[in-house]
Amino acid sequence: MRYRDHSAGVESDMPPTDDIDDLRRKLAHADAVIAELRGVVADLRKQVEAQQAHIHRLVKITFGRGGERVEGPTLFDGLDLPDAEQPPPPVESSTPETVPEVPPAAKRKGHGRRRKPADLPRRREDIDLTAAEKVCACCGTLKIRIGQVVSERLDYQPMALFVRELVRPTYACRSCESQGHDPQIARASLPPEPIPRSGIGSGLLAHVIVSKLVDHLPLHRQEAILARHGWDVRRSTLCDHLRACGHLLTPLYDLMRRRLLRSFAIHADDTPLVLLRPLRTAYAWVYLGDAANPYTLFDLTAGRRQEFPQAFLAGYRGFVHADAYDGYNAVHNDVRHLGCWMHARRYFVDAEPTDPRAVEALAFIRTLYAVEREIQVEREKPGETFTAADVVRIRRTRAGPILAQFRDWLDEQQRSATPKSLFGQAVGYARNQWASLVRYLDDARFAIDNGAAERAIRPLAIGRGNWLHVGGDSGLKTASVLLSVCAGATRHRLDPWAYLTHVLSELPTRSTGADLTDLLPDVWAKAHARVRQRIA
Repeated sequence: MRYRDHSAGVESDMPPTDDIDDLRRKLAHADAVIAELRGVVADLRKQVEAQQAHIHRLVKITFGRGGERVEGPTLFDGLDLPDAEQPPPPVESSTPETVPEVPPAAKRKGHGRRRKPADLPRRREDIDLTAAEKVCACCGTLKIRIGQVVSERLDYQPMALFVRELVRPTYACRSCESQGHDPQIARASLPPEPIPRSGIGSGLLAHVIVSKLVDHLPLHRQEAILARHGWDVRRSTLCDHLRACGHLLTPLYDLMRRRLLRSFAIHADDTPLVLLRPLRTAYAWVYLGDAANPYTLFDLTAGRRQEFPQAFLAGYRGFVHADAYDGYNAVHNDVRHLGCWMHARRYFVDAEPTDPRAVEALAFIRTLYAVEREIQVEREKPGETFTAADVVRIRRTRAGPILAQFRDWLDEQQRSATPKSLFGQAVGYARNQWASLVRYLDDARFAIDNGAAERAIRPLAIGRGNWLHVGGDSGLKTASVLLSVCAGATRHRLDPWAYLTHVLSELPTRSTGADLTDLLPDVWAKAHARVRQRIA
């Protein structure tokens, strides 16, 4: 193709200079558009990957298994660990999310039914022959009794309401009366009620509390059940009774809180709730004391702000097992954070379907739990003394090198991981929380994770699906107290109804500021071993 230069009147194989500059501008613009479109495509791919990962999580939550276990022996593939750092023979993780392999149970002889509990009451029913059947069909002689066969059937009798008639005889001095003096009338004092002038006994109140907060039965269902058994009561009345019980139990709650704050390390977690009036999201915080202060307390608040853990943990100096929420770190300069490997692991579990590199991280974490399992086995060996120093030694010699290699692996993955991807978020969480995650190596009293708090708060999440919401701000304090007292009973494997019945009967007899130590769940458990043994 030839081009004509009109100004010179000649033809040439080269286009005019103006046309070349225009083409260059168009080419540069096209390159810029292509680069921009490539960026858009890359962003869209990331969005698609994130949405696919989100859809996968929703499908797993809705239709999949509840556990977070990653199947297959490939968990340890690709880990170039030195021989001294190789994990022991495969031991299942002790985390609550994983389901350990259970060996097949040995076959029992016969039908394998368990014997009926020996401490349950027995109701004897005699099933005898008729008079005619006692006569021998062969010779007509009356048969004599030579023994008996006893069969047992476990049965159930529905709840029974009853009215306690408190009869107090009245006495008078007839001699004084006959002489015109004061007859000195006297009668026994009426035991105080848990709720003054309510006419409701402590056993029934304990039943309503346990049904709602332990068995997760909403008040509207209890209203119908109680009506079937003869007590026509409105749920608003039941709600008033719960509020009064919460007020009565508050001194015991305060005592448990003071004891809990003596702990060397506290486990903490939180979960959202619906607050009805006004409609907003509330939060339930749970705090677990250590073995020396074995109390589980709930604190329901109207939000999730730093001021709430600050208020509950005011004056506390020690360690807090929790997630990465900054509110715990802001409590006090003397409060140090202990990380949770369950939280770190969960990030990689979520990332595993979209990024196979997450399996390597899960293998590292699984090895850490194998070390903890080894420690537990050593602790349970009969006749051997396993000290806190032994725990620290095993953790540092076995888990320490694994953690060092895991940190190197995280640093390497961080260079190539997309920060906003699920895998990138998992790597970022582990690296950002590293100091708190490895702190458990320093003391045998530290746990590898915050599973204790997660297990303690799980029943509340179940109940939330039944009773749906908390009525209002005043209900937050009531629920905090009642949940804590029930949690204390379940933590010490007590029958919560028996424990609450006793406490609700005793508290009205105590003066303000009286010593309530004997009503603490751990103290009460020692004094009532039979009640504890029945449900252990």
